[in-house]
This record gives sequence, C-alpha cells and structure tokens, in this order.
Amino acid sequence: MTKLQIALILSLSFLTAERGLANSVQKDSTYSFHLLKLFTLKNQWLGSGNIAGLTFNANQNIGEVFGEYKLADGDSKRVREASHIDNYSLSTESYLVINDTYFFGKLAYQNSDETGNLYTGLFNPYRGNPYIIGDSIPGANIHKESFNLSGGVAKKLTDNLSFGLLADYHIGKSAKQKDPRPRTVITDFSLHPSIIIHFPTNNLGFDLAYRNKKEDIDYLQVVTNDPDPTYFMFKGMGFYSSETGETKSRFFNQNSISAGVQLDTKLSEFSSLTEIRATYSKEITEDGTTTIKKADAGDWKTFTIELNQQFTKYTQSAIQKITFGSSYFNGDGIEYIQDAILNDDNQTEYITLSKNLKLNRKEFDATLEYKFLKLYNHEQINWESRVYAHYKLKTEKYYYIPEIFNADYANIELGVNFEKDFYFGKMCFAPGLQLNYRHNLDQELNLSNDETITRRQNKQLYIHDFEYDTADFINISPRINCTYKLPKSENIDELFLKIRYEFREVINSNENIGILTAKLGFMF
Repeated sequence: MTKLQIALILSLSFLTAERGLANSVQKDSTYSFHLLKLFTLKNQWLGSGNIAGLTFNANQNIGEVFGEYKLADGDSKRVREASHIDNYSLSTESYLVINDTYFFGKLAYQNSDETGNLYTGLFNPYRGNPYIIGDSIPGANIHKESFNLSGGVAKKLTDNLSFGLLADYHIGKSAKQKDPRPRTVITDFSLHPSIIIHFPTNNLGFDLAYRNKKEDIDYLQVVTNDPDPTYFMFKGMGFYSSETGETKSRFFNQNSISAGVQLDTKLSEFSSLTEIRATYSKEITEDGTTTIKKADAGDWKTFTIELNQQFTKYTQSAIQKITFGSSYFNGDGIEYIQDAILNDDNQTEYITLSKNLKLNRKEFDATLEYKFLKLYNHEQINWESRVYAHYKLKTEKYYYIPEIFNADYANIELGVNFEKDFYFGKMCFAPGLQLNYRHNLDQELNLSNDETITRRQNKQLYIHDFEYDTADFINISPRINCTYKLPKSENIDELFLKIRYEFREVINSNENIGILTAKLGFMF
C-alpha cells in the first residue's frame, strides 16, 4: 500500500469522525441555496492568511462534498503543459463549531492522465523554479495522483485575544508511462499559527507560516531500445546542460517562511480588511543519489511581498464586495561551478569553486475586482455579477557572461461574468456566462544568434512559452448550476450539479483549448 493510499484512508476516517461531531451539534435552522458561498462572503477573514479569523464565522455547521471530472484538450498551451488531460477528483470542505471552538477541514484527492507534455520530469514544471529536468521523448502518457489535507482550529481565548492554527499536508506522485520514465514523489507540509487582538472598533491580526516541500525525481529504464537516453537539465531561458546514461536523479528541497499582518475596521457602510504579507523561500536542487553534485542545477531564492484589501457591504437585499490585490516578486537563480575530486575512499566528490547569480526574475501583479450579489432576502441569491481587471508586468534576465539576455512583457486582462438564479419549488436552476480578454501592452525579447551560445539553448522552447505568455486571447465560459433541496435532515441538505465549459481562442492564431468541468455533490 502506497503512502498516498494510506493518507486517503486516514482522511476518509477523519471525515467520518467529523460528520459525527457535526451531527452532535444543532444545525442552523435556516436554509438557502448557495449557503456556503454566502457563509464565506460574510467573513472577510476567510479571504486572509489568518486562520484565527474563523472566530468571526456564523455559529453554524456547514460543508460540501463533491466529485469532479475535468477534460481539457487543445494546443493553446506551454511546451511543458499537457495538450490533453483527463482528471478525476474528490473533495470536501467544512466548517464546524463545537463548544465555542471553530474548526475548518478540507481534503482533496486527484487522479489524472496527461499527454503532450515535453521536456519535463517534474510534477508541476511551471511552479517558478527554472531548474527543470526533462527529456524530449514525445507521445507519452503521464499519470498523476495527489492528495491534500488541511485542518484549522480557532478559539477566542479572552475578550481581547483569539488564537488559531492551520496545518496543511500534500503528497503527490507521477510517472511517465514510456522510457526514459521519471518517477516523481512530492511531499509538502506547512504550519501556520496566528492571533487576533480585539479592540472596541478594530481587530489586529498577526500570523506566521513555515513550509517545507520536497520533490524526488528518479529516471528509470524499464523497457527501452535506447540504453543511453539524453537528459536535459534546464537552467532558465532555454539554457541547459545535457547528460546521457541509464539513470538520472534530481532532488528539490524548499524551505519558506512568511509573516502577515491584518487590520479590519469600518469605513462608512463598508467593512474593511487590509493585509500585508511577506514570504522568503529558498529551494536547493541537487543531482545524484550517492554522489551529490550541483554543477547542472542551482538554488532558487525568492522574496514576495503582497498587499490585499477587501471592502464588503452586506444588507438584507444585497452584498457588495470590492477586492484589490497586488504583489511584487523577485527570484534569483544561483548556479554552481564545481570540480570533481577523489576522496580518501577513492570515491568521487564534488567541491564548489564558486556560486554565481545567473538568472533574475521580477514580477508585479495587481488585480481590482467588484462583485455584486442581489438577494431575494438574506438567504437566497437572485443574481450576481463580477467585473475585474488584472495587470501583470514581468522581467527576466539571464547573465551569460559577458552577454545578458532579457525578456520583458506587460499584459492586462479584463473579465466580466453574470449568473441568474431561477427557483422552482425545491429546485434551483442558475445559468451563467463569463467573458475574459487579455491584451499584451508591451514586450521585448533579446536572445543570441551566436552558435557557440545557442548550441546549449533551446530557443524554440523558450520562444514558444514567451509567445504564449504575451498572446492576446479571448475566453468564453458558459456554465449551468442545478441544485435540489432535500427534506430537512441531519445529514444532507442539498444536491448540486455544476457544469462549466471554457473555450480560449488565441487572437490572430489557430491555437485554442477547450476545458469541460462537471461537479456532482451535496451540501451538509
């Protein structure tokens, strides 16, 4: 039995125990469609990084369980992404109140098959780290499984102080079904304590977080006609070193710390919550198992600072929510120059001669969103709308001494969606439509034409991804939500079916992608 299967069994046991606790507490007598959506909108702290904000929840138990199927197919993608995805998942999320103690629980299991990925052996090659290992063997299926478990608890210790603790655990594995096949295992754990100090008219929150993530990649040869496959160790902007051989191993170890401060207050008729957060992370990359070397890898050091602002106005007839979020990211890729020596046991060791900054990436993001929900009363949504604008600026430099190559771009994305709810006795039918448009404002890409440089650079791969990131596109996404209210019981309140189709078309190109998502579940 794998660790993933054991974790799933333990979590299902946890869910069973949680339902028992929930049934031992009197459920809130009110009922409405979209109750979980309204529940989370009423507490702005649920949109922050401070889990102690659970103490501002309504005194009720609520949750949902659903299975999801996702099918994606198309050629509007980055090189290391799949052109075809079949994904199955099972998820549950719930909020409980037991003896004035507030609990949050969430678990999710995913099982997917992907085809069309190239030059990658990582579980998620687009998580930011430029030190990618992969191969160029096409036509392979990659099978992935992952499991995530989150649990939080919060309690108001005194009239002036609340405490909360959130733990999150993620485990995943993937394997390509064709030689040379990478077998990848990731574990990701974070711990997040927080406090809120209560004042007569304001609340001030502080939180800390520690995260450790490990990813172990082993390239295996099971059945192959090529005993010496080629592995590519990418370093950013398409630059790589290569190696041939029967096996190849790579190990990632990431440690990060973050801290946040929050302040909520009243501004006229709106509730305001302001949050500032800073995160520092270092991820080291090593090749080999018994003999460790870093000459073809590197360290990825990042720093992120975020500012998030929420304004919410809630009445019996409407909910208005204005959200502004911005972030600044800086990442440095540190590469090693090493020399191989023989130690006293006649074994090869690698000593570091120097470390150099070779890649720098900066990103600035800003998003402004306005959401309006019209209510029949405080329990039922009549219709809802949302408009948003997202601006992104990205600069990247690779120091191929004495040359310096750069890639810069700026995009703006605009979006709007509308959904209307129709009630027919115990049923609710809610069609909706979302439109998104992205426009590139500016771009610049400077690479080399010197063959002595480009022989170790996959320019086509990098240019393709750059063109994907700077392409104008339009996205159309119709959706249908159907719900059925069951007779009041202690277990299930509402069944729901949600179907969404997303179609993205690149302007002035024939590239597109279609994504179908279907969710079937129930509220409890």
